[in-house]
Parts: sequence; structure tokens; C-alpha cells
Amino acid sequence: MHKVICGWRLRHLREHASLTQKEVAERTGWSQGRITNIESGKSGIPPHRLDVLLDLYGADEASRKQCHEQALLAEGRAPRDTLRTRFQGDMQLVIDMELSAQTRWEHASMIIPGLLQTEAYMFNLFRAYRPSLPQNKIEQDVADRLERQTVLDNADQRFWFVIDEAALQRMENTGGSRAVLREQIAYLANAVDRPNIEIQVVPFRHGYYLGQAANYVIFGYDTNPPVHLVYLESYDDRDTLHDAIKVGKYLTLWDHQKAAALGPEQTRSFLRGMARSS
Repeated sequence: MHKVICGWRLRHLREHASLTQKEVAERTGWSQGRITNIESGKSGIPPHRLDVLLDLYGADEASRKQCHEQALLAEGRAPRDTLRTRFQGDMQLVIDMELSAQTRWEHASMIIPGLLQTEAYMFNLFRAYRPSLPQNKIEQDVADRLERQTVLDNADQRFWFVIDEAALQRMENTGGSRAVLREQIAYLANAVDRPNIEIQVVPFRHGYYLGQAANYVIFGYDTNPPVHLVYLESYDDRDTLHDAIKVGKYLTLWDHQKAAALGPEQTRSFLRGMARSS
């Protein structure tokens, strides 16, 4: 998986530099097939070779760091002092995919997606854990989640969220008032206007829809052929799906859920109306 992530990033950098695979092969002395295999994730690339491509593409520091991290992970060597090291297990892969996927689509049934949560919402969410978390643990978890949200500033990535109205209404008495709800709704309404973010709400009045209780994220890579991975999270389990048949079912489910939701413009009006009534 890390080879795919690194390869996709290198392809994006090459195209941004207006270079073809043939031109890269001529300038590096490598075969075009080797460039193709690296970009498709079939082959890894050692760090010293990676720098040859990054220099050729004029990569910025953030891109260089991401590519080197993924190249090391593909070799089974985890880099230190990165955001992923603050998380455990499958969440490390989620962080990798969040930083590298071209598209990220999420359906949320009962909780506002983590990338869209306000700081106050996070504090209340973490305080609801049982057994109770220590205050310093809550503060660290909030800080880590806030840092995850900086991925939304990457204009080269596209984010799409479908949120059930239940997730919004469940905030009504969060923290003993409607203050958290008002702030969170206002944040979502503003996020709709960001150029790389789409948000759709499925209101109660639309009734039952397929997979309404499902919580999942689909990460997409513009490789050839395209690659999609599905991350599932439940009360006591997490899983990442790679199998094409299983992933295909979630891609179909995603299409149904988008169709069941209000469009982005109608969602903005819905959210602003909800904010006014709160």
C-alpha cells in the first residue's frame, strides 16, 4: 500500500512539472518501464533514488517528506516524529491515506466526521469515553485530531462527506447547552464553500436509505487502474478493505447515499436554517 501512495505522489509531481515518463527516463537514464512500475506501486524506490526524482520534479519540502515517509514504510522502516507515530494500529494507515489519497469520501451516521469537528465538539466526544480518559490524554487526542484537519488545506485533494441528520441533532444538549451545536453547524455551513470540500446532509424527512447506519471512508488514488480502499470503524473494531469485490459494494453504496442526500447548496441552506433555529 505504501508503494502505491508513494507512486501516486510521484506521478502527481511529475505531471505538475510537465514531464512525461519518457522524458524522465531520458533524464535519469532509467527505463520508462521502471518509472511506470514505481508510479503504479508495483516497485518501491530507495531513498537515494527517490531524491533523483524529487530534485528533477522540483518537489517542495512537504512533498519530499511525504514521499520519503512512504518509501521508508514500504521497506518496513517507520520514520520517527511524524503525525502517524501518535496513533496506533490501523489508524497509522488511515493517517497515511489521508495525507496521500486524491479523494476521500466519508459517510457518517451518528457522529460528525473527525476532519470536520470543532475543538469543543472533540472535547465533549472524548469526555464521553468510558472508562473516563485522563484530562491530559483528552487534550493530546484533541491536539492530534486538530493536526489531522490540516490535510483539508491541500487543494490537490478532494473531500466529500455525507452526514445523516442524526449526527447533527445528537448535539442538541452537548455540554449542557446548544452552544456546541451552534458552533459546529456554523463550521459545517462555512466548510461547504471551500473549493475542495463537498458536504451533503441526509435529513430525517427523506426517510430510510440504504446503509444509513454504516460508517466508512473511501480513499481513492488516481492510478492506472484507479485504486480505492475502504476503512471501516465500529465500536470495538477497525478494518481496511482491499478486495475489489468488497470495495465495489461500498462504491455502489456511496452512490446511493449521495443520491439520498440533499445537494451541497441545499445542505448549506439546511445547515443555516438549523443554526438559526438553535
